[in-house]
Amino acid sequence: MCKALLLVTLSLFSITCFALNSTAYSALFTLDTVVPTINLNTPNGGEVWYIGDTNNIVWSATDTNLSPNTVCLWFSLNGGGYYNSIAQNIYNNGTYAWPMPDIQSYNVMVLIQAQDAFGNLGEASSNNSFTIAYAPPAAPENVNVNISNNVDAVISWNPVTQTIFGTPITPDGYILLYNETPYEDADHLYYFLWDISSGTSFTHPRVVRYRDQFFYRVVAYKDYESRLADIFAIAKADPEVKLTLEDIRTLFMAELGGAK
Repeated sequence: MCKALLLVTLSLFSITCFALNSTAYSALFTLDTVVPTINLNTPNGGEVWYIGDTNNIVWSATDTNLSPNTVCLWFSLNGGGYYNSIAQNIYNNGTYAWPMPDIQSYNVMVLIQAQDAFGNLGEASSNNSFTIAYAPPAAPENVNVNISNNVDAVISWNPVTQTIFGTPITPDGYILLYNETPYEDADHLYYFLWDISSGTSFTHPRVVRYRDQFFYRVVAYKDYESRLADIFAIAKADPEVKLTLEDIRTLFMAELGGAK
């Protein structure tokens, strides 16, 4: 009886061992855990692009298993704080013609993303912010200065009718600036004198009586967001402030706050 029981036990053990040694193999497959390599070439910081124009976003995206239509483009108006869609699931051909949004900002960034067949997502963004702005008016032509009554200087110029790209525009006004040094044309050396919102001439009273020489500069402007009026008011309220053209540009951009 004991011998028979032992034989049965050994038989069961052999069956169990045989079951444990049974093996099945899956087909060979590749596991990709590497994200796509992406480089954003343009815009990469410092560019000035204009509303109404179309500019190319240029990139390179590489991966051994890159899906063909998974490139997504985004833009931010506040330096990367929030992104808006430009285009989704487009072909990876390295360039995209982007019509500029109708929003002015000095703190724009672009983000690009691409995904491979294993779900790995790579991305790259502009290294630094760039600008989207309204196309500014062209520079006034034929600026002339005539002396009236041996006392006053009468500055006149041709009206500006086009942007720097030759598209039609009517300026909101002109900034008149002065300088006492004829050989330096830098923005920080020309001081605000007045803004002219109507007409194309200005009389600088009694300047000939007090100055041997004066040099003038006229800048046409379009105040789309009504920010320059406050800056001009500051300069007029206290002439001793002596705002330069560079100061005006800086104040204008500071009021934008980098978010719009």
